[in-house]
Amino acid sequence: MPAIDGLITGIDTESIITDLLKIRQTRIDVLKVKQQGITDKKSAFQKLEAQIISLRSQASQLARSQNNVFSTRTVSTSHESALAATATSAAAVGTFQVQVHSLAQSHQVASQGFADPDSEITAGTFEFRVGSGPVQTVTIDSTNNTLQGLATAINSSGAGVFASIVRDSSDPSAPNRLMLSAGKSGAANQISVTNNLAASSGGAVRPDFDFDNPIQSAADARVQLGSGPGAIVASSDTNTVTGLLEGVTLNLREADPARTITINVAQNTEGAVKAVQDFVTAYNDLMTQFDTQFRYVPESNQVGVLLGNRIASDLQAQIRDSVLGVVPGVNSRMNRMSAIGVSVTDRGHLTFNPSKLTDALTGKVPGVSADDVRKLFALDASSDNGGVQFVIGGTRTGAPASGVQVDITQAAERATISAGSALAPSTVIDGTNDTLSLRLDGTSATEIRLAHGTYTPDQLAAHLESVINSTPAFGTRQVAAGVSGGALTLTSVAYGAASEIAVVSGTAMSALGFLGNESDFGQDVAGVFIVDGQTEPAAGRGRLLIGNADNPNTADLQVRVTLSSGQVQAGVDANLTTTRGLASRLDQALNKLLDPVNGRIKTVHDSFDANLETLQKAIDRQNAFFEKQQKKLIDEFTALEMTMAQLQNTATYLTNQLAPNQNKS
Repeated sequence: MPAIDGLITGIDTESIITDLLKIRQTRIDVLKVKQQGITDKKSAFQKLEAQIISLRSQASQLARSQNNVFSTRTVSTSHESALAATATSAAAVGTFQVQVHSLAQSHQVASQGFADPDSEITAGTFEFRVGSGPVQTVTIDSTNNTLQGLATAINSSGAGVFASIVRDSSDPSAPNRLMLSAGKSGAANQISVTNNLAASSGGAVRPDFDFDNPIQSAADARVQLGSGPGAIVASSDTNTVTGLLEGVTLNLREADPARTITINVAQNTEGAVKAVQDFVTAYNDLMTQFDTQFRYVPESNQVGVLLGNRIASDLQAQIRDSVLGVVPGVNSRMNRMSAIGVSVTDRGHLTFNPSKLTDALTGKVPGVSADDVRKLFALDASSDNGGVQFVIGGTRTGAPASGVQVDITQAAERATISAGSALAPSTVIDGTNDTLSLRLDGTSATEIRLAHGTYTPDQLAAHLESVINSTPAFGTRQVAAGVSGGALTLTSVAYGAASEIAVVSGTAMSALGFLGNESDFGQDVAGVFIVDGQTEPAAGRGRLLIGNADNPNTADLQVRVTLSSGQVQAGVDANLTTTRGLASRLDQALNKLLDPVNGRIKTVHDSFDANLETLQKAIDRQNAFFEKQQKKLIDEFTALEMTMAQLQNTATYLTNQLAPNQNKS
């Protein structure tokens, strides 16, 4: 504030103006106190929000319908250097004995020796393939007629055969041999060649490969389960063996039929204990944050920022109820947190006794399984129809007490085509009829090439299936080929509208019985969900039926329907009994609280922001009015000082004028 000295009037005008404006300043100070109070509450809610997000992260780990921590397995083997293993939740807990008889090998053959990698070879064509896969042809001419040129041409073909020049010191005059290696291991993946290179002439030599004496034979891996008369032997074309033990993948590293290896599959109790402990810690951290905001210390009169805040109290109560309540519909021996060793303290915090959880997971609690523990936490549904099975749900998926009915109106189907004419009893495939172009599951037309030979109908179907399924352009897309009524059939392995097979063209069409107009698409499953008599729509994707996102009870619910069209009945096909475990229930509640659009915490922050904005505007108005009043008072007192100065000057002037007259008298 500009200084007014009051020298003329003798009045302390600055103090008077300050006192006159004190009421206005008090109003501003009150508004700022309110503003700071709201800012403190907003900050407190932000701290609560951070802890709620942390708790939700831990809850979501326990709430998973698939790959749940209570279903995971650990695997150990007695000889990790010889055999390693992994397991999914489908693996049975137990101890198993195996012997690794042999490892899978890829086929390797070599040519005769050459003096130099750049030694001249004869021209022509060189055909090769792996197993029953597609035939690949490379051409050797004057631009690449060397041993290295043939190796480069083979490697550039991308046909799954790799060529390399190796040095054989047994013949110093011709140490360079061309080795062919199959890109796939297994007995069925032998390399075969049709060598149409010209006969050796002059300095040019035709490479010939010694298939009778391979460098390495194509071989399957063989592993035996058990040692008794009923021991089971499994074969695999790779050293990764699946299917011998359900849910267990064996990675073979060394073969020794005389060595017995013990595989131990166990419940992953350590992972489960850690997940529950992390959840308990996150819950207690949140409750501690609530305690801090609600505290009242009479001795020091310290008061928490949110003491008495109803919204915060409601949030705490909602979270506690979600965690501490009973889960209806599950095993009564495993329907609350105390069943796994989680109890509540006098302060409302949680304590955890891991031994009770470990006992429940390892079958030491009568009538309780690991799956019961999973259901205590996760969203789950059981079906009365094996052809309609629960897959997964989300935070928007309900668990109505009455259950969910599933009405299937259309089964999922695969694309399938049949040739227009029957196959001959014997079919010869040669250079005039060895190509076929087709589309598969959304790919563009791709040409395949059949191996030359004479085939029975079943052999031709098997060969066609193998060639299609090993064609790189089709990726993981596959078909099943067969013979029905004498005619060739092709069926996509995929289900749904994305499933497609179409014959486009090719020189092999006639030999295979195709007319060129054979094409088909699959269809997605179709149906609806029904809850308490009310229909809720769903969309099909292959064999999955998925509840629409805005459904009140079945949003994001997914079931897998493996029923055939003949098994679909009129009306309800399956009844689902749904349960929502503690973690899933909490995850759902926290998801609603944290919703970035309509969540309660978002609403609270919006309210704080609106109030802060309103207060700031009020403070700005009061400050503007304060400055205006201050200026007005300063101007008035300045004018008063000037007036008094003028009066004093006038008085002085009059005094000076009257003084001579007074002296004369």
